[in-house]
Amino acid sequence: MKVIVCDNYEEMSKKAAKIVASQVILKPNSVLGFATGSTPIGLYSELGRMCSAGELDFSDITTYNLDEYYPIKKANDQSYDYFMRKNLFSLINIKDENIHLPNGEAPDPLKECEHYEEMIKESGGIDLQVLGIGRNGHIGFNEPDSMLSPYTHLTKLTESTIKANSRFFDSYEDVPKQALTMGMSTILNARRIIILANGANKRKVVSELINGEINTNNPATLLKTHPDVVLLCDREAYAGAKLGVDIGGTTIKLVIVDGEKILHKESIETGKTESAIVNDLSDKILSLKNDYDLTTVGIGTPGIIKEGKVTATNLPFKNTPLQDLITEKTGLCVTVDNDANCAALGEAEFGTTKDCDNIVLVTIGTGVGGCIIMNKQIAHSNNNLGEIGHFVIQAEGGRACPCGQTGCWEQYCSMTALINDAKKAANENKDSILYKMLEDGSFTGEDIFEAIDKGCPVAKKVFDDYIKYLAMGINSLVNIFGPDAVVLAGGVTRQDDKLLAPLKKLTKAGVRIEISDLQNDAGAMGAAML
Repeated sequence: MKVIVCDNYEEMSKKAAKIVASQVILKPNSVLGFATGSTPIGLYSELGRMCSAGELDFSDITTYNLDEYYPIKKANDQSYDYFMRKNLFSLINIKDENIHLPNGEAPDPLKECEHYEEMIKESGGIDLQVLGIGRNGHIGFNEPDSMLSPYTHLTKLTESTIKANSRFFDSYEDVPKQALTMGMSTILNARRIIILANGANKRKVVSELINGEINTNNPATLLKTHPDVVLLCDREAYAGAKLGVDIGGTTIKLVIVDGEKILHKESIETGKTESAIVNDLSDKILSLKNDYDLTTVGIGTPGIIKEGKVTATNLPFKNTPLQDLITEKTGLCVTVDNDANCAALGEAEFGTTKDCDNIVLVTIGTGVGGCIIMNKQIAHSNNNLGEIGHFVIQAEGGRACPCGQTGCWEQYCSMTALINDAKKAANENKDSILYKMLEDGSFTGEDIFEAIDKGCPVAKKVFDDYIKYLAMGINSLVNIFGPDAVVLAGGVTRQDDKLLAPLKKLTKAGVRIEISDLQNDAGAMGAAML
């Protein structure tokens, strides 16, 4: 299988159009197989442009489409017949009698399937088949299954497919529950095949297609048995080796991932000046570039990022054009984002919630931060959408926050707040185990949990109150964003045996709460996915 990685969707569409165009020019009476869905729309638009410009002639071309809902009327604006006429056939000079789709109005769907197979054979077979690929690896309506039907057949749609396609209909109930689709053998009988994939939500399935074993749980992998297949994808979908960088105050972490595998991981010291950081990081990237055939770099950094320029209080960055500087020195495509955003993306792609499309990450440290992931994408905003530590949970008489508000969540749920509350409680209960530990000198979060383990009711009360405030904030986040899961990261989450059970009792029923299993690697791994 040949893989062509394009910079963006437009380039992918144009390169796919060139392949189709060459087939039409070399064999003017070719039989072409087409797919529906959003992915090939750019290809169809370019073919329409080429036809209008006199570059292509479709007058002797015959087409067969992969599939059609069943039952559905051709006139229904959600039928694939309607889709193809709108997005391709109305743009080219193809004869109507040469257009073929499975008949969603056929009184006998099984006979229709047999008839469709016979028509393809009578046309001499498909010369070039265009395919998209579903997020679960489905081709046409050939969904993951232990047994796949080889030829055109009537199939029941999976729950995930019905749900995904419901956005095109007025309601979930309006989505047809069956479809007519070419089988995998019919598809593999095509002389040539091109597959299109774009967007970050296709990374996993593209990785499996390129690197995984052939199996029916990912029908797309069966295409690797074909002798002439071209995969065209944009960089967001390409699952080759990717470098992620997490710039911290003392160390810079670098991680190279391929699919879900970590190929390389190391750290370097964070330089004291802007130029030192840029030069040291660029040198390290260049040393890794050839060994891993890198083409892209994702960088996570603290601070505010606008158009690739970074301003951070704990790093020597003041409107630093970090993206341009690293690109200039390495020759690679560089993307820069906030480190909290990268950590959340890492959790969504690699962590315990990688099966979720929508998550909220809550990081608990000296403050409370986090990020919202929607449809596997970072929810960016000009209005500090990710400043979740600063929504107010106690409007009247709340604790003062340096941001200027009172009652901010992080004033009750950060590690700083937990330690301050424990110190206050210890001083108010000088006969407690907690007070004795405070008297011993330096006082940390670990001391609080040690006191709990020793049976200190004062320490237990402090942590119980902490969990109540934490639950209050999580419930608010769930009400606002409705995530599939909430992920907690930071020092306090290492006490998951003391934290999770009581927290789940206080949060909304059905809310999935997870402790990050990536912890300090989440930022660099997420940056690799930018």
